Amino acid sequence: MRTILRAIAAAIGFFALALQYWLEVHLPRGPGLIASTVNFFSYFTIVANSAAALAMLMPLISPDGAVARFLSRPSVRTAIAGYLIVVAITYLAFLRHVGDDRGLERIADQLMHYAMPVLFMIDWIVFVPKGRVPWTMIGTSLIPPLAYGMWTVVHGAAANWYPYPFVDMRSLGYEQGLMSMAGFLIVFIAVALMLVGIDRTLGSIQQGA
Repeated sequence: MRTILRAIAAAIGFFALALQYWLEVHLPRGPGLIASTVNFFSYFTIVANSAAALAMLMPLISPDGAVARFLSRPSVRTAIAGYLIVVAITYLAFLRHVGDDRGLERIADQLMHYAMPVLFMIDWIVFVPKGRVPWTMIGTSLIPPLAYGMWTVVHGAAANWYPYPFVDMRSLGYEQGLMSMAGFLIVFIAVALMLVGIDRTLGSIQQGA
């Protein structure tokens, strides 16, 4: 069951990523292949879904490899689950009515913002060992979002392009834009706290059973 779920999730994840990349580089009046590729990987949705797809695939094709062992750690999978939850919440709250979300674009969005978070959470609940995630994971799990935030500010200033309206320093200004980022950091912390709490609770239940 675990193998089937992870194979399906990996296929869906990489298909959605490939579709979204194709759409990005074929945007009318796009900035060109290199800039479009950089922009593509400047979306946190892409970063989170790439990590999730790899976390589903690598344990299947190279279970004893260093990458698969790293991605199979309960703390790492918990962090990725948290990123996907934030991706889904953000899309539902702020982005689902932004832009021309029709046709292939809608398919890619639905797969990355709904299907992958649900599949990954099922995998996390059912197949990831519980009671092994330390509370310190909350701090380490913030490293990728903090690095992403720094990249967004630097790349946005250099390219005059921002991936999301709520971090667009051109329209919001740096003060408001950075406050928006700080708000999202709080969301990341809250989600990580929730997941570690669930992990500890389920671990206690399993040990007591």
